[in-house]
Parts: sequence; structure tokens; C-alpha cells
Amino acid sequence: MQKLLVSFSGGLTSGYMMRRLMLDYAAQYEMVFVFANTGQENEKTLRFVDRCDREWNASVVWIEAVTYHDDRKSSGHRIVDFTTASRNGEPFEQVIKKYGIPNKPFPHCTRELKRNAINSFRTSIGWGDCLSAIGIRADEPKRVKPSAEKERIVYPLAHWFPTNKAMVNDWWEDQPFSLGLKSYEGNCTWCWKKSGSKLIRIATETPEVFEFPSRMEEQYAMAGPSGQPQVFFRGHQSAKDILATANLVHPGLLFEDPDEDAGCGESCEAF
Repeated sequence: MQKLLVSFSGGLTSGYMMRRLMLDYAAQYEMVFVFANTGQENEKTLRFVDRCDREWNASVVWIEAVTYHDDRKSSGHRIVDFTTASRNGEPFEQVIKKYGIPNKPFPHCTRELKRNAINSFRTSIGWGDCLSAIGIRADEPKRVKPSAEKERIVYPLAHWFPTNKAMVNDWWEDQPFSLGLKSYEGNCTWCWKKSGSKLIRIATETPEVFEFPSRMEEQYAMAGPSGQPQVFFRGHQSAKDILATANLVHPGLLFEDPDEDAGCGESCEAF
């Protein structure tokens, strides 16, 4: 039976994909479901992953990246669970310490915290040549990689059972539980890929989530190979800049981003 590694990001789309694969494709594929925790996931995301796992008996494997500071090799992995999963950015900090602050010119956080950690796990169980399923929908064609076939990546929601965002939302409305995040929040509490309006709204409502990126910018601005001080956000803005802007904006002037998928949707896919 062909092996299929399913990357479960912790979002609604990804959860829907996982459930459909379990119900409709179990006879065709031997599957393993993997959630890569960065240590900066929303707590609601962690509870959602745990609930999906328990409700569906999915045996989700929780992993976190392991950074090798004294060796020129990519991230490995360690196995955790809902109770032991990092919640204070521990895996993320180690990646930043070695590679520097991630941002648009240096987007290495997904590579090391998710993709390489998952690849390390895949190799450890002897699944090096398996297919990888990613939760990209049919209404997100720009996110489908041209090199997907070569990299053995499949998009079930785009190609096997074409699905759009409305279909995903309708399905979850009929379920006994859901993720419970607002559209602008996303799984990563402060992701630098989010649009400016989303970041300002988050900074206004939950400024404490910017404590981690602020500390990282203070401690590791010069880390990594760039040779220049780095900050996380677009327009060379720091976490403190985002918070300062949020303090100047009247809450009544905040608005929903008209392009909901700009920069960061509900999740950050591993591949």
C-alpha cells in the first residue's frame, strides 16, 4: 500500500482534509498525520489539533524542530504531545539563534520549523519516498507548487476532491467542535506574513503576543548569515513598531483585510 504523510497544520482546511482522507482514502493509502509545533502557535490551535486527534482517533504525531548549532545540517525533530508541546517559542528561538530573524527576504522559519523537521521524522520511520499531502484548496491555485510532482507533493483538496473555503466552513458548521479563531488571527499568533492591518488588529487586541518577537529582535538582530540587523515585519518594521502603530489607531477604525489570504491565511503549510 502506498504511504501518505499528511501535514496537519492545525487549521480548518487542513483538519477537513485529514478527516476526508481518513474516511475516503484509508483503503488506498497507509497514512501518518503530522503536526509540527513552532512554540508560537495559538493555544486554540493546540487544543484543536488535540481534539481532532481524540475525536477521530487519528494518532496525530506531534513534532518540534531540533536545531543543531554546532553542525552544518538542517533541523531534526523530537516527538512531543499536547501536554509537553512548547508554548513559549523554544523551538523557534533555537532556529533564530542559528539562522537569524526570519522575514520576507529570509523566510527560513517554515523551512526549519516545519519542512525539515517533518522530513527528519519521515526519514526516521523509513518513509523517505512517501507522498506528502498538503491542505491547499481548489480556490488557491497560486499556492500549488509547479514542482509538486517532482517533490512528491499532492493536494487532495485541489485535485482529488476539489474544495473551496465555503465548503470547508460549511462542513465545520455541522461538527460538534471547531477551531474558534477569528479570520485574521491564524495559527501563528503574530506571523510576519500577515498583512499590516491584521497585525495592527492583533496588536490592539492581544499586545502580549508581540513579547516574543520583540525579545528575539533585541537578542538576535545580528544572528545568521545576513551581516545586517534584521527585524520580522514588512517595510523593515520591528515588533515594537507594530505595537506603537497599534497604540495610535482608534479601535473603531480597524477593519477586516479585504484580501483575507494576503500574506498569511489560516495556516502556514510545511511544503
